[in-house]
Amino acid sequence: MSSSTTGPPHKKRRYVDSNPVNGALGNDDSFGTRSLPVATLPDDFSGDPLDGEQYLAVVRREALTAPGIFFAEHNPYGSPTAEEASIETPLSSTTWVTGSKEEEALLMPTLEWRSAFELQFKNAREALSNPPTSPVKLTKDDLPKVGNFSAWYAWMHGRPPPPLSPEEAEKQSRKGHTWKLREPSAALLLRLSTEQILGLLEAFPCWLAHRVAIPDSQQSKTGGEKGGREVVQPLHARWMFALLLRLDGRLVSEEISTLRTLARACVAAITLARIRRKAVRSRNKADQTEQQQEEQQSMRRNEAGAWMIVTIIASVWGQSDLWDDAAVDMKRVT
Repeated sequence: MSSSTTGPPHKKRRYVDSNPVNGALGNDDSFGTRSLPVATLPDDFSGDPLDGEQYLAVVRREALTAPGIFFAEHNPYGSPTAEEASIETPLSSTTWVTGSKEEEALLMPTLEWRSAFELQFKNAREALSNPPTSPVKLTKDDLPKVGNFSAWYAWMHGRPPPPLSPEEAEKQSRKGHTWKLREPSAALLLRLSTEQILGLLEAFPCWLAHRVAIPDSQQSKTGGEKGGREVVQPLHARWMFALLLRLDGRLVSEEISTLRTLARACVAAITLARIRRKAVRSRNKADQTEQQQEEQQSMRRNEAGAWMIVTIIASVWGQSDLWDDAAVDMKRVT
């Protein structure tokens, strides 16, 4: 092969080619700024590259022979850019607005609140999944067996569950049990397996039906007002929240069923609380108009713990149909 040009002394000879394709190889800006020397190959070159310059030339030639890629001006399956999102209205925005208005009328959490809460909860789950930076001191007490709801209640509350018969009530009154509440902590959560967490969550639907008020140790520490009207006892709300933080996100159908039962129990507790509130309001018709806004704010505070649990289960474990069922129940009592 002959060459009519000679490159700089520190570079190897280049092959001269008047072929416009090879010219495009050397001058095409679509390949970016050239950092390494690229050889100019003849049309009949089909051998193996002898050096790096020829190798880069072969790579560029093959790239030019590849099929072109074109983008449609409008891709209905693509994600909108930030500019498009600010100009155009998403197709689902009408549904969101309608759903938000309906949820607002039913005094249910709005889509905006649920989305923000879901993001924060998932961030907390991710943070909790990281290994602790310092050693965790584990207590030595024995955990109850899975399925023994009474033992788990005593483990959490420091006393037996509320009596179900006059005989049990008489026995408990003679023993004089006191509350010794156990708050959720990182040390306790790290001890619990997935089976134990699900076993505890399975017990809460029964415990939500208890009408015995449980002292709120956290409220006394913060100096808050005395509660007692919460749909879910504050201690139970904190435990369910913590257990769901720790629970594995990959569950089988039977385990998902446990979570759905818990969410429905929370919705049922909200429904019963609204029925009681509605009955009280009907007896005080004179003050209904003046106190309606204040009662709605109080209702939201009292229902917050229950709605959080429903939101977590519906979002993290993909059970969004629970919101449809909840809306049907709320329409009956609102």
